[in-house]
Amino acid sequence: MLNLHSPVPLYHQLADILMDRIRSGEYAPGDVIPSETSMAKHYGIGRPTVRQAMEILVRKGLVIRKRGAGTFVKHQDRQVDLFSFAGTSRAFSEKGIKAESKTIDPIRLDPCIEDKSNPFYGQPAFFFSRLTLVDEDPILFEEFCLHARLFSGIDKINLENRSLSQIICEKYYLKPGRGSQSFKIVQLPAGLAQLLAIEPCDPILEVQRSLDFPGANQAVFSRLYCRTDRFAFSQTISLES
Repeated sequence: MLNLHSPVPLYHQLADILMDRIRSGEYAPGDVIPSETSMAKHYGIGRPTVRQAMEILVRKGLVIRKRGAGTFVKHQDRQVDLFSFAGTSRAFSEKGIKAESKTIDPIRLDPCIEDKSNPFYGQPAFFFSRLTLVDEDPILFEEFCLHARLFSGIDKINLENRSLSQIICEKYYLKPGRGSQSFKIVQLPAGLAQLLAIEPCDPILEVQRSLDFPGANQAVFSRLYCRTDRFAFSQTISLES
């Protein structure tokens, strides 16, 4: 039940209760969620509070509203092999999922002077960022830094809704020799959280990826922020010796 004396807002408490019931299977995919009126009566709160809680579930992609029918639990059975080095576009297309990429920061050549954890720190690199959407919902935000000499002229190429790995292969005749990835859970600043339609306090998966190319180690460095509440992201592991 709701704790009226808790510093946590009532709508957040209700959203947590509903999320627990969805994740436990009490509300299964396809089930209709009780109406705002019935929940307001059951919990002794106003309908606006219930509506705020439902907005959180909608933003997290756990439920979907159908006009005239109610609010239903969404199916969460989509899994994408995102952490292979084949690229984001291929990861979605191989699952038959139509994904759209939206450029946030157009590609530009800039000196990297702010982030000491970036392998390009202290030198120029091509930088751009993009947002991946599925069914118009933000799923993934990516920031890229590319080796300035190796990928000279890439700022003249239209990257909108195109696979970066395919462009590198077809235009530069390059394939990564090896790569490394690290994973951690972070909270995002307000602006980036808004892009991904989450709250700044929500935890999200950050992946840092470096790719080595012939003649240039760590020639591509990227950060990915993944909405794991919308998709199960996986990685294929080769067992070859």
